[in-house]
Amino acid sequence: MTDLFGALGLALIGALICASGYLNFRDAKKGARGGRRWSRTTAHVTKTWKQDVSGAAGDMMHHVNYTFTAPETGGSYYGHSEHSPRGVATGDDIEVMYDPKAPYNNELPAARSAMWFFPIAFGVLTIVGVLMTLAGLVGAVVILVDLIR
Repeated sequence: MTDLFGALGLALIGALICASGYLNFRDAKKGARGGRRWSRTTAHVTKTWKQDVSGAAGDMMHHVNYTFTAPETGGSYYGHSEHSPRGVATGDDIEVMYDPKAPYNNELPAARSAMWFFPIAFGVLTIVGVLMTLAGLVGAVVILVDLIR
């Protein structure tokens, strides 16, 4: 009987993982796709610095602060990136992407590839949840058939 509860528990946990992955996948995919419609402009770098992230040689995070003007609003906006291209110095001009409806949502184009990590991760989580649910349900059916005999 405990095997049956274990199989049903696996199915329930799998269903929760699947639901969590699917609901987060939709939001992450929407965010990643939304960036394709963002406008681009030139930003002015106001500050750059490096941060040692692990103590290992060369394992540095390159930070950059920047300001830009959005032509749609005429307003001035600022941004920060922890993944700036190497070699960018204070005073340089760099390309920035921003949401034309809300320019305070902005980022460097190089950071866009990181946005696809979350849809892929949540998609995999959804598939793992489905497989766990199916395995738990199949296990429960096999156990029930064995108990009925």
